[in-house]
Amino acid sequence: MRRIGFFDRPRLAILLGAIVAGIQPVASSASAAPLPGGAGSLIETYQDWIVACQSQNNATQCVMRQTQSNKDNGQNILTVELSSGADGKLQAALLMPFGLALAQGVSVRIDDAPAGSPAAFSTCIPQGCLATITFDTGQLVKLKSGTNLNLSATALAASQPVALKVSLKGLSAALTRIGELTK
Repeated sequence: MRRIGFFDRPRLAILLGAIVAGIQPVASSASAAPLPGGAGSLIETYQDWIVACQSQNNATQCVMRQTQSNKDNGQNILTVELSSGADGKLQAALLMPFGLALAQGVSVRIDDAPAGSPAAFSTCIPQGCLATITFDTGQLVKLKSGTNLNLSATALAASQPVALKVSLKGLSAALTRIGELTK
């Protein structure tokens, strides 16, 4: 799958996290140092993950995301955006395509290991439907050392499984970088 940026500006990327109830951008801090070179925004790539940061009013907010799109028509299939919750858990916002059986939610596996109960869809917006996942510290360790985050849902029309793989390459480095940028 060809990856393209779902949001072209970091501020819009941070908005996706804000749309999903209760999710805060990764490591938001009122006393955070400005971004390198005094930049107002920053976008960096760590293998399969994009780190997007916005600095405003002496606070830096960062998220990391991965977007997958259809090779043939460029249409977005999946956007995964990760952020840290106040409790130290990792929050994931999933923007999934229309046409899924929303009542069944999204099943999540880290490689072959289940990662909790299916995630419920919370709402749909013009770009797709949103679901959130919370990863505890044990699951975060597995994410950092894993290969893929495997998501599965059910297509509404044909009741067939829809399987999506999210590469975990670069996730650990991206999380480390966000920590450095938001100290």
